[in-house]
Amino acid sequence: MENTTQENKWQIIAKFGLIYTLLSVALNLVMYISGTQISLKYLNSALNLGIVLGSIYFGMQAVKNETQNGFSTYGQAFKAGMFISLCASVLLTIYFYVFLTYIDVDFMSNMITESKRQLIESGATEDEIEAQMKVLSYVKSPWVINLGGFIGNFFYGIVASLIVAFIVKREDPDGAYKSLDN
Repeated sequence: MENTTQENKWQIIAKFGLIYTLLSVALNLVMYISGTQISLKYLNSALNLGIVLGSIYFGMQAVKNETQNGFSTYGQAFKAGMFISLCASVLLTIYFYVFLTYIDVDFMSNMITESKRQLIESGATEDEIEAQMKVLSYVKSPWVINLGGFIGNFFYGIVASLIVAFIVKREDPDGAYKSLDN
């Protein structure tokens, strides 16, 4: 019985990691096709936050309800969210590598141009602009961008899991489901 419960738990985690990934990819593609990736970066960030929080929340709830009889400690909920985030981070890293390498090969050049434009508009000095452009030139490789993206996505998911676990946790008064913490 416990093996079946563990298998179900990992299936749920993979399912919600995939949902998180597919929603993020869909949002990215819509922003790319509409040409608003850079200009609507705050809307993009807000929508991504909703995807992360929603995927982790519903994934934690599913793990709690389907494998733990409706109970979950804070640690169990956090671990489920962390693994959902890890799964999505790996899948998103693969997607973004393909995206940056084959679909939008000019993404980094466009970001550098936009950054320079924003620096000029903000009144930055020529030296400040040159220093910023030098830093950006080091990180324009798809591998560097993806490593940063993986770390960023995973960290973002961990922070979301820390917060959402407080909402999802429901202690079992008998303590019977604490043994399922594996």
